[in-house]
Amino acid sequence: SSGINAEYGYTKRVKKFGPAEGNEKPINQITEYYARDSSLAADDDIAELTFLLNEEKMFLKHHLQDERIISSTHEYLKPVQSEDKGQVQITLDMVSSFQVERQAKSPKLIHIYNTIVNLMGREEGCVETVRASEQEVRDILEGRMQEELTTELSVSIYDTARNDTAKKRREE
Repeated sequence: SSGINAEYGYTKRVKKFGPAEGNEKPINQITEYYARDSSLAADDDIAELTFLLNEEKMFLKHHLQDERIISSTHEYLKPVQSEDKGQVQITLDMVSSFQVERQAKSPKLIHIYNTIVNLMGREEGCVETVRASEQEVRDILEGRMQEELTTELSVSIYDTARNDTAKKRREE
């Protein structure tokens, strides 16, 4: 079965006295773990995808090949987007790779460009997912707080000592 598990790492916030500016904690790291897809080659199948948001880096770790003890890895530096066109400029020094296979060719610049753009889109999606999850937790906690504030206890009809209507009927 294919599945994705994720971990989120937050940086510690410094508490300040005064009105709250925002409830969002800064996200330091997001790591996604993927199950093995046997229809893909091990060097094409992602095992672990890590976004280091503070360091502007993205790490890819692939699944192990048969009879191997180490897997291929790639480290990408996030490019700076130009303000006028929103385009990114990619150079070969923005990627660092370790290939298990010696015969593996180094990827072409267009492949690196497509991979980085794809990973940047995935990173945005991951951050949105984390923020949506945080909002869902806040909504659940707010609902629980409202439930606790508006609790109304009901007295059983069989509890004649505390049930006023049962006392009145018994007295009649």
